[in-house]
Amino acid sequence: MQRKHSMIDLFFTLTLFCVFAVSALIVVVIGANVYRSTVAGMSENYSTRTAVAYVTEKVRENDRAGSVQLGILPCDSSVPALSLTRYGEPQSICTYIYFYDGALRELATTDAYAVNLDPSTGQVVAELENASFEQLENELFRFTAVGENGPEELIFALHSSV
Repeated sequence: MQRKHSMIDLFFTLTLFCVFAVSALIVVVIGANVYRSTVAGMSENYSTRTAVAYVTEKVRENDRAGSVQLGILPCDSSVPALSLTRYGEPQSICTYIYFYDGALRELATTDAYAVNLDPSTGQVVAELENASFEQLENELFRFTAVGENGPEELIFALHSSV
């Protein structure tokens, strides 16, 4: 009778341990899936948010009379660009922000060298599906960045007078 009792105790203990182990494994798997989906969501939004934040900061940094203009890249007339000019001695430096070859890019140069550069030499700011600048009014612009999760828009006004 004692032997049968100890077999039942052993079987009960082993069953309880197995239930605990399976429960712990299920919790770990669920946690890993939640973590994976969170990281994927953050990665998808990273590029568009980075692009919008970058353009915002660059415009704020260069918001002086006549410094921010919408135009084209001097080395390739088919590439629209936002130009941010810093006037200085002995020469002015112009930073172009544009979309080219699947990425938002930045290219800083002087006017003398701008026509000789290739659009692909610009520093990649963020990988995007598309990006565009549009002038809505005299000092009101729209920047649209399209990433994997869809578009993000930035509408900004220049505070400097022309």
